[in-house]
Amino acid sequence: MMSSVTIQLQVGNAIPPGNENETPETIEFWRHVSEFFADLPFAAQDRLNGSAGLYRVGLNAEKLIAAMESARDQSDSFSRHRLANIEEPSKALACSLSVTVSAEDHTPAEEESYQVATVFIQQLVMAINLLRPGAIQLLDTHFEGEGAHKYEAQNYDSRIFYGAWKASQENQWPPLKTLSLEEVWSWLEGTESSRTDTAIKSINKVLFTLLKVAEQRHEYSARTALLVMYQLEMLLECRQIDSLTHLRHRTTMILGAISDAADSLSELHEARNGLVMASVPVHRPPLICHTTENALRQQFGQHHSAVESGTALVLALVQDLIANGAQRYRFTETMVRD
Repeated sequence: MMSSVTIQLQVGNAIPPGNENETPETIEFWRHVSEFFADLPFAAQDRLNGSAGLYRVGLNAEKLIAAMESARDQSDSFSRHRLANIEEPSKALACSLSVTVSAEDHTPAEEESYQVATVFIQQLVMAINLLRPGAIQLLDTHFEGEGAHKYEAQNYDSRIFYGAWKASQENQWPPLKTLSLEEVWSWLEGTESSRTDTAIKSINKVLFTLLKVAEQRHEYSARTALLVMYQLEMLLECRQIDSLTHLRHRTTMILGAISDAADSLSELHEARNGLVMASVPVHRPPLICHTTENALRQQFGQHHSAVESGTALVLALVQDLIANGAQRYRFTETMVRD
C-alpha cells in the first residue's frame, strides 16, 4: 500500500513572459504538463548524500493554470499582465503548486518528502526549459504546511531562458527542436541526474549548471557568462583559454554554421577569462525591481545578449543529444600522411 505526503509550494511570482500568441500556447503546454505528472515513478535521494530510492510523485498545477488563464483574460498576454501588476497589484502573479510524494514500503518522513519534492521540482525546471524555454517561473517561493518553516524553497527565473528562445528566433540560429515531454523526461531519467547531488558525468555537470543559470536574476554579469561558457565547454569537450577554434569547429559540426547575429562565443570567452584574471568590474547585488533590468543593461560589464544567445546554444546542443538518444558528444582526431 502506497503512503503519501503532499508538499505545498507557494509562488509569489509565477507568470512567465509571453506575448499574445505565446500565452495560449504556454497555457496549453502546462495543461499537458499537469496531465503527464499526475502520477509517475521517480527515483531520487532520500536526503543530502543519501541513497536513491524509488517513489511516485504527482504534480497538481491546477492553480498555476488558473492563474495563467486569469492573466490571459485580464490582460491578453502574460507580458502585459506582468506590466499591469506594477501599477495594479490586484492583477496577481501568484499561485500555488503541490507535489505528492509516495513510497511503497513506508510513509515518507518530513525531510525525505521535502528532499524528493525539491529534486522533482529541479527536474521539472530542467525539462520545461528544454521543451519550452522560459515557460516556468518560480519566484518569491516558500513552503507551507506543518514543518515547512524548516525548509527553504528554491527560486528559478524564466528570464534567461525566454531570452534564449527569443534570441534563437530573431537570429534564426541556433535551431531549437520541438521535442515531446515524454521524450525529454525519459532522457532526463536516463542521465540519473535525480539520483545524485554531485555531478560526475559531463551531462549532469551541464544539467546542474543549467539550474544555477535559472537561479540568476537581473544581473547577467561575468559570473553568469562563466556558467554558460562552462556548459558549452563541457558539452563540446573543449577547454581552450586562448582560442575558440575547436569550440567553433565542433559547434558547426553539430548545428551548422554560426550566424553572425548569434555569435556570442567571443564575448562569453572574454567574460570568462576576465573573471578568472580578476580584470572585470564587480557590481553590488542590485535591488530587484521592474526598473533594474534597463539600468543594468547600461552598466559596463553586463552580458545580456551573449548570455541569452549562449544559453540558446546550450539548449540546442542538449536538445540534439535528446533527439539522438545520446548523453555526450565524442570527438576523435585523425592524422594521415600522404
